[in-house]
Amino acid sequence: MPQPEVREGLRHPADSLLSPDSSLHSSSDPEIEIRTFRKQYTIYFKINRYDIDTSFRGNGAVIRRMRTEIDSLISEGIITADSIRIVSAASPDGGNAFNIRLSRQRGLAASALLEKSYPDIDPKIIFTDPVGEDWSTFRQVVYEDNEIPDREKLIALMESDLANDEKERQLRRMNPTFRYILRHYIYMMRASSVTFNMSVPVILMPPLAGPQALAEGYPGDILRPVVKFVPVPVSVSQPQAEKKMVLAARSNLLVPALNVGVEIPVKYSWSIGADYFFPWWLAGNNQYCAEMLGWFLDTKYWFGQDRTEADKLTGHAVGVYAGFGYYDYQWKRSGYQGEYVDIGIDYTYSIPLAKDKLRMEFNVGLGWIHTVARHYTPTDDYADLIKDPGIKHRKYNFLGPTRASVSLVVPIRVKVRKKGGEI
Repeated sequence: MPQPEVREGLRHPADSLLSPDSSLHSSSDPEIEIRTFRKQYTIYFKINRYDIDTSFRGNGAVIRRMRTEIDSLISEGIITADSIRIVSAASPDGGNAFNIRLSRQRGLAASALLEKSYPDIDPKIIFTDPVGEDWSTFRQVVYEDNEIPDREKLIALMESDLANDEKERQLRRMNPTFRYILRHYIYMMRASSVTFNMSVPVILMPPLAGPQALAEGYPGDILRPVVKFVPVPVSVSQPQAEKKMVLAARSNLLVPALNVGVEIPVKYSWSIGADYFFPWWLAGNNQYCAEMLGWFLDTKYWFGQDRTEADKLTGHAVGVYAGFGYYDYQWKRSGYQGEYVDIGIDYTYSIPLAKDKLRMEFNVGLGWIHTVARHYTPTDDYADLIKDPGIKHRKYNFLGPTRASVSLVVPIRVKVRKKGGEI
């Protein structure tokens, strides 16, 4: 397979690949002409990723449509795939060298998908063309959308002779311009466009003038071109159901089955959560006790400026939390009971598991705990607890690590109807 060649003069994967619906090229046989046409499919990628996620921006529907249409075209052996071209790109945010590598990896991922989907197609006809950062699509949307904030300043920056990395640095300083681009267009530049160049032989009988043909005894039906073709199913875009995450249930595996929590995403970058802890252990005929009840609330900010539905509650986040509760700790003849409040800041990292049906979440927090403790002594049979007479309540304060969790998270999604066809 030819090695990908990285070239400047960037363009959108969909640009320059579209051709007229068909063109005719004469073969050596004057009665046969070869009709060529193209079928194109675009696969989108998450930020900094090159694995193909079928749940992201309708990729699954695009891949299914590609397989259905191409299979129906080549199944009869009449229509052939002459070449397959993959143009892959990265968005112009991030380092230019990194984006060049990323666009190459996205092209190779699309090529691997084709080789798996069509093992009978010769890999030598698959050509990858990574274009690095897709400033061509960026330029196109800027010129077409008059609603972009500070559009004239953006055009001047875009058309300047600055290096790509410097353009990006200045672009990031242009708020709300940069956020507008992220929100509406940036996904278009993280794509691999797959184009099948197809050909089909068309059998044509030479037409004759009507009166002359009838006079010479030609039957009227051969005056028409005889075209052999394979019908292609028509794909009609219909509104489909999209799954939207409404909340996530979680449990800290460090305290197995003794806690439960929920987290609700707010837009794509924020969330609020609540947890209830209830470890309540007794051992040695009540000689040992470790009991704690706790209720906590928290809010988080999830990093990433162009997050989507698929990115909810994933990646890195920072937040604040607050909670209160009750505890009872006893070791043989001595014990303490009391109430506490806990306030702090935390860091969270969440990764998807099992095709994002589950997630693993890691959390650590630094905070301040204030508690009022009361000492007690159990009776000889450990059946009753007696507060020590004359001992006042003791107040304690602690500043340091107050939260740690390794949680299993289950995203809860519901189907919502999305207008405008395929999702």
